[in-house]
Amino acid sequence: MKTVDLTRTGGGEPPSDLYYEALSGKEGILTRALWEQVFPEDTEEFLRYYFREKITDARIHVLKDDKGRVVSMVHANPYEVMIHGVRRRAYYIVGVATSEPYRHRGCMAFLLQKAVLQAKSEGCPFVFLMPADAAIYEPFGFRYAGQHSIWARSAHLKERMMRELPSFSDVGSLRISAHASSDTVRLRISAYSSSDAGVLAAYAEKTLAERYDTYCVHDEAYFERLSRELASENGGIYLLWRQECEEACKNKIEENQTVNEERTVAEKQAGNEERTVAEKRTNDTLCGYFCYACEGEEYLQEVIVDREAEALFYEKSREERIMFLSLEGACAYGRTYFPEMV
Repeated sequence: MKTVDLTRTGGGEPPSDLYYEALSGKEGILTRALWEQVFPEDTEEFLRYYFREKITDARIHVLKDDKGRVVSMVHANPYEVMIHGVRRRAYYIVGVATSEPYRHRGCMAFLLQKAVLQAKSEGCPFVFLMPADAAIYEPFGFRYAGQHSIWARSAHLKERMMRELPSFSDVGSLRISAHASSDTVRLRISAYSSSDAGVLAAYAEKTLAERYDTYCVHDEAYFERLSRELASENGGIYLLWRQECEEACKNKIEENQTVNEERTVAEKQAGNEERTVAEKRTNDTLCGYFCYACEGEEYLQEVIVDREAEALFYEKSREERIMFLSLEGACAYGRTYFPEMV
């Protein structure tokens, strides 16, 4: 199999009847017509989200015809990544598409090289993508690195969500047996809100760093944007909270009462409602999250949970999903975690 080196300058030229242009920010809206033509499965809600938010910091490489119409494109969306404890920026390649009359003329190879060279000039360690067909990208040096688990909700979790959460806005509480313990763990499940961004980001970063060597940074901005993305796909982020046993809760309540008695009247009057909410959560510890979406059929985009919550899900399969093209020579990525993204 012949490999085309996209990392070297001096590549081929576009077809003579087309001209190249780099778009950024809101200019990306010019590619929407081609996107809708090539990816008709995407809903209006998703397209509205993508072309309002994702293109704002994207690098978009296009070829236009003599009438100024975009006939071929490659979108490169930036993500912060961790590689063995070092934070870097990398580009996720999406929206690789060419209008049918211009296919098989070298448009994709030309634009891929433009995207790769720009990423390399910015010092990115790699570019990555989720291919519809790996055979398309293998000649350009893209290779899989690790497998990704495909998860599904257990029958128990489905039943509870359907019964207690008609609109999937609040799930209530689940009670499951703890592993390797005679105690009972009570799990509370809540729908994500912006106030959860900080604690969720802290949990995700700690857990991912323990389990993986190379992964996409899950900071507050990541979850805020992801929640809007999932909303455009009839889904959302759901948090799993571990509730302490009754004796521990009783002790915690007594401690809180003692502290409250020592507060001045003024302190009690100020922010009383906010304290009540915070105290209700004092006894809960975040022990996982999952991302649900449903376009035609449901899928779980991410499932990151502690051991006691594993019984709520089952692994349908393990697949190679993300391909990488290293821009720094041979790179040992180790254990990788890159869920489906846009």
